[in-house]
Amino acid sequence: MKYKRANLLPNIGTWELNLKTGILDWDFVTKTIYEVSEHYFPNVESAINFYAGPDHRERIMLLTQQLVATGESFIEQFQIITSKGNAKWVESSAEAEFENGECVLLHGTFQDITAQKNLLDTLHLNEEKFQKAFEFAPIGMALVSPEGQWIKVNKQICKITGYIEEELMSLTFQDLTHPEDLDKDLALVGQMLNKEIDNYEMEKRYFHKKGHVVWVHLTVSLVRNNEGLPLYFISQINDITEQKKASEELQRERQRLFQTIEGTNIGTWEWHIKENFIVYNERWAGIIGYTLEELSPISKNTWNDLVHPDDVEISEIALEKCMSHETDFYECEYRMRHKTGDWIWVHDKGKVIDWSFDNKPILMLGTHADVTERKNSEQELKNTLDLVSEQNKRLINFTHITSHNLRSHTGNFQMLLTLLLEETEESKKRELTEFLLTIANDLQETIHYLNEVLQIQTNLNQQVKKIHLFNEIEKALTNIKGSIEEALATIHVEVPQNLIIDYSPEYIESILLNLLTNAIKYRHPGRKPVIHIRTHKVEKYIILEIEDNGIGIDLNLHGQKLFGMYKTFHTNKDARGLGLFIIKNQVDAMGGKIEVESEVDKGTTFKVYIKNQ
Repeated sequence: MKYKRANLLPNIGTWELNLKTGILDWDFVTKTIYEVSEHYFPNVESAINFYAGPDHRERIMLLTQQLVATGESFIEQFQIITSKGNAKWVESSAEAEFENGECVLLHGTFQDITAQKNLLDTLHLNEEKFQKAFEFAPIGMALVSPEGQWIKVNKQICKITGYIEEELMSLTFQDLTHPEDLDKDLALVGQMLNKEIDNYEMEKRYFHKKGHVVWVHLTVSLVRNNEGLPLYFISQINDITEQKKASEELQRERQRLFQTIEGTNIGTWEWHIKENFIVYNERWAGIIGYTLEELSPISKNTWNDLVHPDDVEISEIALEKCMSHETDFYECEYRMRHKTGDWIWVHDKGKVIDWSFDNKPILMLGTHADVTERKNSEQELKNTLDLVSEQNKRLINFTHITSHNLRSHTGNFQMLLTLLLEETEESKKRELTEFLLTIANDLQETIHYLNEVLQIQTNLNQQVKKIHLFNEIEKALTNIKGSIEEALATIHVEVPQNLIIDYSPEYIESILLNLLTNAIKYRHPGRKPVIHIRTHKVEKYIILEIEDNGIGIDLNLHGQKLFGMYKTFHTNKDARGLGLFIIKNQVDAMGGKIEVESEVDKGTTFKVYIKNQ
C-alpha cells in the first residue's frame, strides 16, 4: 500500500481500495484495530460485515457510493465488531483519486476512537471524572459556545495552537480557522443547531500563534439542555499536520512517478509479498499484448504462466538474492509469451521498499521494459561473429588440405620430370610421359573438387529458398532410376508431402544424390538393397534419415576420418573419398550437422539435421 507510507501516527491506520483491481489493502494498524492477523487479506464485502448493525453498514456504503460518484471526501464515526467479537468505535476518513474523469482509487485513515467515545459518555455521567479526563486527554478537547467562543480548553489544544488558555478565551474558533475552511465549518455548525445532524467531523486548518498553518481533524457534537436548547459544543481536535504533509508529498511523488512512467512507456508492478498479490499497470499488460482485464484475476501465478520455462530459475535466483540482502536491486532479463504466441524479451528491475521488524520483505516495486529489439540485435551480431569465426576455421582447414594435396602432386611431377630428363631409352620416356599425363589428370580433378569445396567454404550465405523436401527426394530418385533398377533396390519414402524446408536447392540435391548413390553403391552382395527415407522433428531441427541395409562401416576403425577428404572405407573401384567430405561441408554451411550410425554387414543410417526456421 502506497498510502500507508503517510502514516506517521502510531494510532492511526490507513487503507486503500483499487477500483480497477478490486483489491482492498489495510496497513498493520488498521488490522490491529479489527483484531485480525497481519496475514489477513480483506475484501469489500468482508470489510462491510465488520460494521455493527444495518445502520452503520448502510451509512458506510452510501458515503462510499457518493465518494465514487462525486469525489466528495468524508470523515465519519462508526461502530464495528472486531473479529474477536469486541465492539469498537472508529473514525474513518476517505478520499478519491480520478483518472480521465473516472474514480480509480479510494484511500483514507482509520482510527480507534473507542476511548474518546467512552470519555464523552463519562462526561455526562460524572462531572468530576469529566474534568480530569478532559484536562489530560491525549487529544485536544474544548467546550465552545454556540457563538464560537472558547469556554474551556485543555492543554493539548493550547499545544496545538500555540496559545495559552487565557489567550484562547479571548478568541473565537472563527478567529483561528483558515478562511477557506470557515464556510464549511459554519455550515455544519448551523446544521447541528437546526437539529439536521447530531455531530460532524472534518479536516480543517488553524492558524498557529506563530502564523503557520496547523492541520487538525475536528469532531464536534452539541450538548442541549432539557428544553432542547443548545448549551455548548464539545470539540475533539487531533493534530494531523505531519500526516497531511506526508500524504501530500506522497501524492506529489506518485504524480511524478506516473508522469515519468507515462513518458518512458515502461510497465510497472507492485508486489505485496505477505499477501502474495501483485498490482500491474496497463503498460505492463500491453507489453505482452494484453489488457489488465484480459489477465484478471491477477496474481504471481499470472507471471509464472507467462515466463519462458527455461528462464524461471534465473529470475527466481536473482529475486532471492535481493530478498536476502545479497543485492540491493533485483534485475533480470527473460522471455515472456506474447498474446500472439511469440516470445519477447523483457528487462525486469525492482527493489524491496518495505521490510518487517524481523527483516522480511513486505512490499516490492519494479518496472518492465520491452528489450526484444536489443536482444535480437545482440543475437544477430553474435550469429555474424560465429559465422565469421566458423568461416575462418573452415578456410584454415581448407588451406591445410589444399597444401597437402598439391604437395603430393607436385612431388610426383618433380620426381617423374627428373626421371624423364635422365632417361635415354625412348620406350621408357613414353612410359614416363604417360605417367605425367595421368598425374596431370588427377591434379585437374583434385583442383576441380578443391574449387567446389572452396565455393562452399567461402559462400556460407548460400541462397536459401523454401523447398518441398518430398519433391526433391522424388527428383533425386528419378535421376538415379537406372541404378535403382539395376540393383533391384526397394525405396520407402516416409516423408510428408507438405513438408517445407529453408535450404539451398543445390546443396539438398547434392546431399540426396550422394547419400542415395552411396546406399546403392555399397549394397550387400547377399541381399537386395532396401532404403528407407524418413523425417522427424527434434527441438529446432528437422532430421532427414537415409537408412540402408548395405555392407556398413566399421565406425570404431573409420569413425574419426569418416568425413575427411579422399577417405575411403571399402574396396569399391569407384570410391573417391570426396562425397561425404563435400556433404559435410554443405550441411555445416547451412547451420546443421550430420551424424552416422552403422554396423558392419547390417547397414548404415545417415542423419542430416536441417534447421527448422
